[in-house]
Amino acid sequence: MCSQDELSGKDKSQQVKANAVLKLTYLQMLGYDMQWSSFHIVEVMSLPSFAHKRIGYLGASVSYNDETEVVLLCTNMFKKDFSSANQYEVGLAINCLANICTTDLARDLVSDIVTLMSSNRAYVRKKAVLVMYKIFLKFPDALRPSFPKLKEKLEDRDTSAVSCAVNVICELARKNPQNYLALAPLFFKLLTLTANNWMLIKIVKLLGALCPLEPRLGKKLVEPLTNIIQTTPAKSLLYECIHTVSVGMTQHIGIVQLSMDKLKGFVEDEDQNLKYLGLLAMGNFMKVHPRVVSEHKVALNQPHEHACTEKISSLGRVRVQV
Repeated sequence: MCSQDELSGKDKSQQVKANAVLKLTYLQMLGYDMQWSSFHIVEVMSLPSFAHKRIGYLGASVSYNDETEVVLLCTNMFKKDFSSANQYEVGLAINCLANICTTDLARDLVSDIVTLMSSNRAYVRKKAVLVMYKIFLKFPDALRPSFPKLKEKLEDRDTSAVSCAVNVICELARKNPQNYLALAPLFFKLLTLTANNWMLIKIVKLLGALCPLEPRLGKKLVEPLTNIIQTTPAKSLLYECIHTVSVGMTQHIGIVQLSMDKLKGFVEDEDQNLKYLGLLAMGNFMKVHPRVVSEHKVALNQPHEHACTEKISSLGRVRVQV
């Protein structure tokens, strides 16, 4: 167990203090409160040894919250570690900021993070891009002045940094896609160039949200989405493409029919999750193209072992009875 003497004694070594914080972090994860040691965690976070610093940052990440008073003491320490020559120390500081970020920290550190987004180290750039989302949540006023720099990362020379920028912008666009309509050409370019399935899923999801806002975008997406639907072996990416067709491209009958053919495989799959997703997408198509969906009524009515009994109603809604 850990005693307060291990933390507060002036004659205690750095290793003893770090081990004490490590013990408390373990107890915190078991449900015990370690808020009383928050100042000592700051002390360990500020130690010069990377091994000790990592323990301090971990302790802060799992125990600090918006009410922790000593969080403000971390501002200068974050600034110091952001300028470290060791990229992994910079990464530790960024990771911790993402977990304990408050409005004050976001306001005071946003300029430092924006600077790190231009770092010559890809490891640092991608982490800086990701933490911007947490900063935007805590300090929305930072979004407008820093968004041009975030937009630049969509054309970063490192794929991982581009992927992080895509992720942040997709999360931001979930609340108000209209604000990101101007980025459609950039995302369309990424759609045609990248081979990263995870990034493609995010891009397709965002473009799907933009399609109802810009009808011309749906027409441009027909060719690349058709190619993905026909060739991808990834079920997750395939479904995301089909879902995008079902919510924003239903006027293009060719890709609708292709999507319905692929959805048949979802409906007939033994996995009940895939079966449900297939019926959910068919429900969207039913609202616009009931005749196309009716061509697959044999597959829809066919009983499957160990599956839910699902039916698409005449209104295109999905009913699931377990």
